[in-house]
Amino acid sequence: MKYYLGIDGGGTKTTAVVSDEKGNILLKSKGKTINFYSVGMSTAKENLRFVIDEIYSSLGQIEFDGAFIGCSALDNEAEECVINDLCGGVINAKKIGMNSDAFVALNACDGEFPCVAICGTGSMAIGKTENGEIKVKGGWGHIIGDEGSAYSIAANALRGCCIITDMNKSYPLTEEAKKFFGVDDFRKAINVIYSENTTKDVLASFAQVVGALADNDDFVSKTVIQNEAHGFSKTVLMLLLEMKKCTGLYLYGGVFENSKFFNKVFTEDIKEVYPDLKIEFLKLSAAEGAVKVARKL
Repeated sequence: MKYYLGIDGGGTKTTAVVSDEKGNILLKSKGKTINFYSVGMSTAKENLRFVIDEIYSSLGQIEFDGAFIGCSALDNEAEECVINDLCGGVINAKKIGMNSDAFVALNACDGEFPCVAICGTGSMAIGKTENGEIKVKGGWGHIIGDEGSAYSIAANALRGCCIITDMNKSYPLTEEAKKFFGVDDFRKAINVIYSENTTKDVLASFAQVVGALADNDDFVSKTVIQNEAHGFSKTVLMLLLEMKKCTGLYLYGGVFENSKFFNKVFTEDIKEVYPDLKIEFLKLSAAEGAVKVARKL
């Protein structure tokens, strides 16, 4: 039997799937992020090793006929040295390829000219044009971009909490923020937020709290979510305009999954310009998209 490995390495977690030559999924494994920009190459490699070791413990020390990795640290195809730094001594495969996590999500799509809007820990839009060109918008990272991402939502919501606290006011958002960070006064959250133990993915997870409050009609949280959805819809619209023809827009990532209000605002923005465009959630996982690419290596 031939074995193929596909990996989706997002900003918070990593998911791996193994298939046979016919595309049947044999098993899945999950672990922490392999984004080497956010956690460093050494930690990323250890996180990858944990995921792969789980697979080897189930299937034995097999050699994959092909392996493909989507990594949120990348914007395009990885150089050989980067692949070796991350995968060397960890993945035993005849051929290994590596590109962005958005790229593998795109390969999980239906249709000839799909576009994927990704809002997870980070955000990005990617599409395939009529001439086979891959176009990307967004994906600038949490420091200078990533509108609509969980990190951006969390960061802007926390900025709102700062303003509310300075006004000596209390709103549902600040009360939930205190619970989230385990403090009785929001100012005490400073010590938690800036602690070295509070990583990017921990902060990004606060976006779920904001999304839930927005879905329950909290005004402050709705304002944050609305602004983020508007910001990301502009990114996607720029991509759609450049693509000229799109057979479907596919949504992927925790923000889309966890916030109905975000979905509503984002979809309305897109439909205002492209009323007939099919918009739906990605049916296959990005890891399954990665294993499809692995079988073609």
